[in-house]
Amino acid sequence: MSGWFTELEDVLYSIVEYIPLVGTVYSLKRAIIAYTTEDWKRYWQSVGNFLESSARDVILLSEIAEPIPVVLLHTMAESFTDKMLELYHHDPKKPEIEITKNLDKRSGHVLIAESSQGKFESEVFGGKAKGLHHFHGAVFIGTLTDSRYAPNGEEIRFDIPRGLYDGARVTFSWKWTTDWNGNKNRPEATYGRIKLKAGTPTGFELSSRKGAAGWEGYNFWGQVVSKDQIKAKTTINGRETQIVFERLAGT
Repeated sequence: MSGWFTELEDVLYSIVEYIPLVGTVYSLKRAIIAYTTEDWKRYWQSVGNFLESSARDVILLSEIAEPIPVVLLHTMAESFTDKMLELYHHDPKKPEIEITKNLDKRSGHVLIAESSQGKFESEVFGGKAKGLHHFHGAVFIGTLTDSRYAPNGEEIRFDIPRGLYDGARVTFSWKWTTDWNGNKNRPEATYGRIKLKAGTPTGFELSSRKGAAGWEGYNFWGQVVSKDQIKAKTTINGRETQIVFERLAGT
């Protein structure tokens, strides 16, 4: 049956399908053959034509309407069905993009669709969107040093569960070697929301923050040096200190 559907058969079918009863039966037979050969485009075309022909034949035999309007409506419906099937089975067109610059094969590239050139470019390449993908679920580890509360340095963790973007939730957590009340190894944390600052490298600060026990928490700000390194600063009782965060492997 694989050789059933030929150009000659297509021509014959285009004539026979409009003959009452004959076209209906032939459409059914054509659908069965197309099903066995898994020719799904012709199968659904034939099924659609069979149903339309059946409705046409019922109307003609029962003399509900005049033959000419019925045939015209059937032809219109058949054309619509064929066009819909053609669109459904048509291979999607791939957009043609003209690239006038040499691209670095070692880097990833972003294609931006915009109604006017440069409309969204500053937001994406200015650091407003790229962090969502590169930093999703990232954890950074650094060392927090303070002459009074962490003289030998304490590990500080920077969690970025949803990525770096305006409004992203982040957490800084660490412990004091000895806090202001003399308590040893007391845990501390600041929970906040990121505010990105366009530039090279991309800067950040906390638009809002909250510390342990409900106070406002420590402020953090800095620069996103790369996807593996972030440099941040904070102030502890008027003393500014810098922290170099390195990305934890596997995050």
